[in-house]
Amino acid sequence: MADGPSSEQWAQLRARKPVAEDALTTIPITVGGTETPLFMAMDVAGNLHLLIPVRDGPKGARPPDLNGLKVRHRMLEIGEFLDLVAAPSHEQVFNPVCEDVINAVCGDHREPWGAVAAIIRNWQSAWKPVRPEMDKTVQIGLLGELMVLRTLMIPCLGPAAVDQWSGPEWERHDFVGDRLHLEVKTTRKSRHEHEISRLDQLRVPQGCQLLVVSIQLEQSVGGSETLATNLDAIVDLLRGDPCSLDTFMAKMAYLGWSEEMRDSGELLHFFVRSTFFYPVDEEFPRLPDDFTPQSGVVSVKYTVDLANLAALDMHEAAALFKTANPCFAR
Repeated sequence: MADGPSSEQWAQLRARKPVAEDALTTIPITVGGTETPLFMAMDVAGNLHLLIPVRDGPKGARPPDLNGLKVRHRMLEIGEFLDLVAAPSHEQVFNPVCEDVINAVCGDHREPWGAVAAIIRNWQSAWKPVRPEMDKTVQIGLLGELMVLRTLMIPCLGPAAVDQWSGPEWERHDFVGDRLHLEVKTTRKSRHEHEISRLDQLRVPQGCQLLVVSIQLEQSVGGSETLATNLDAIVDLLRGDPCSLDTFMAKMAYLGWSEEMRDSGELLHFFVRSTFFYPVDEEFPRLPDDFTPQSGVVSVKYTVDLANLAALDMHEAAALFKTANPCFAR
């Protein structure tokens, strides 16, 4: 295990702080007596920095700024770095965070951006101010996406399924593959009716198939389906691939998930009434691809009723999915 930065080392840096606004004073970090490519550093304002060498920026969204802690992508004369920055007043909390990061990067050889994002989430209660509750509509939509990820995507693709989950990036469709896209619609209504909020949401990309996944939920205090139960199940499925697990947890954090939700009254419980998969073809109710709203119309929303359409069940959808992804077929 590595030792994190010490108060004595920060004091050394503080005694020789740089005078230039953009400059840093650095000390190389050692593990077991061996010097590593990581540095602890201090700027002219006395902010604390942990510099981890990287080859490029984060693949997804950068971890959000917390109260007194932030992550930056920094180019220095000595190389390219992930820069973990803390306010001077947070030194006592920052040191153990740095120790966790050093162990993850130097000891476990984890990818820096994903490892730092995961470690920040583990420490967020010490840094983050009181967060807003997750809206009920957001929970319902996210739960549907997690159920599809857990029951269809990961069983068919393995950990690579996390990379196809595009819902957190607000793309047109919730899951995007080379030959098959999925749009997940989740409702508490008694019928398979869903609101379409984008003109292009039901447009089939050229050379691809598009499936709409329609999930009916019933909210109940005794329900077995929650964001927490689905997250835990997905974590178990991804345990053998730390990189995919880090990516998954980063996406969850970006969407507003917090471990505090587990013990709060905001976590909703549901039973699943039904799940069906609908190919978007000539029979599917939607606006034509060439539909153009009149000048001055800035948005269009409409509701589709899928009750009379032929649907696929989970086994049929999995078979179609494997056909569209032959290199992952199991």
